[in-house]
Amino acid sequence: MKRWYFSIALLAVLPILLGAAGLNDRVRRPIAAGKYYPANPAQLSAAVTQYISGVEPLKLPGPVIGCVVPHASYRAGGAVMASAFKYLTPGQYERVIVLSPALQAEFRGCSVPSAQYYRTPLGDVELDGKAIRRLTVNKLIDIRALVYRKEVYDSPYTARQELHEKEPAVEVILPFLQVQLGKFKLVPIVVGDLKKVTGEFDEPALDSIVNTLRAIIDEKTLVIACSDFTRYGAIHNYTPFNSDIMQNIAQLDMAAIRLVEERRVRGLQAYMKETKNTITGPEAMCILMRLMPPTSGGVMVGYDTTGRITGNMRASVSCASIVFIDGMRERAARQAPITITDKPRAEVAAPPAGGINPPSESVEVAPPNDAVHPTE
Repeated sequence: MKRWYFSIALLAVLPILLGAAGLNDRVRRPIAAGKYYPANPAQLSAAVTQYISGVEPLKLPGPVIGCVVPHASYRAGGAVMASAFKYLTPGQYERVIVLSPALQAEFRGCSVPSAQYYRTPLGDVELDGKAIRRLTVNKLIDIRALVYRKEVYDSPYTARQELHEKEPAVEVILPFLQVQLGKFKLVPIVVGDLKKVTGEFDEPALDSIVNTLRAIIDEKTLVIACSDFTRYGAIHNYTPFNSDIMQNIAQLDMAAIRLVEERRVRGLQAYMKETKNTITGPEAMCILMRLMPPTSGGVMVGYDTTGRITGNMRASVSCASIVFIDGMRERAARQAPITITDKPRAEVAAPPAGGINPPSESVEVAPPNDAVHPTE
């Protein structure tokens, strides 16, 4: 009798177990269409093209090999995203690695979806299965099935959280890449927690992930980190000041942006610890910074805040784009090291009415200041 009851129970949960164990979807379905960006393909393509066309490019000293972009809605961050993607051309890159922050679940390390395609209204982008398989040698990089069966998440027999099914960042920037690059293969990576049990930043874990990713990076690979900067207001549980809000947000942002430009991993971690800022993707940006060549440097090409856009500075999210260019000037000519208590960028003023738009002129980017780590 017990065996009979066990058999019935097993048959009842078998579809759930099979769904969670391998019969997963092979296409990551859009979740941001109609919310973050237009769901209509023609309107989406037109919107991306319009954002790109509105960027007045800088004369950079070399090609863009990596970038930081926001993962906000197009209304909030479309123009800022475009300020980085403007420099990409069709066929320039065959593989794109996107490092996005984990906003929907908490876990240690990184996760890549077990899928064949990432879908947007502009079409399906193929995942680079061969490159992704090479990442599985690292226990900090998990390959996770896509499951869209509601019963899997409702079942008491499973403790599964939605991750890739709900994370919007990769999807949000894909239409820009589809328009600018054309055909390419994607390596979408959601970056989770990189802390020790003590709560301190786990730099060896960072370096382990970076070393694994380097094996799939070549001259035809672009690396992107998605992150918002200061998320200010009670809604974000971050109100370190209540006056001169726009000015103070700009100063917080520019201090962090300069550390990213200079690839200061430890400096950024110290900044996060001191300011408690609500930047969404510090870990993703740290991976990007360590992946960039020692001779590379970054420059901010776009910046704005939702507070300026909406006129409500009581709830504001900062968006910035930073591009990295290889082949910098000699280290002897670099700027002096900074600390996180330095006044950022010589007392940065609050963004003007139209946001911060860099001047259309040649830009010289300083290489990193930190000599402690060869890639920092």
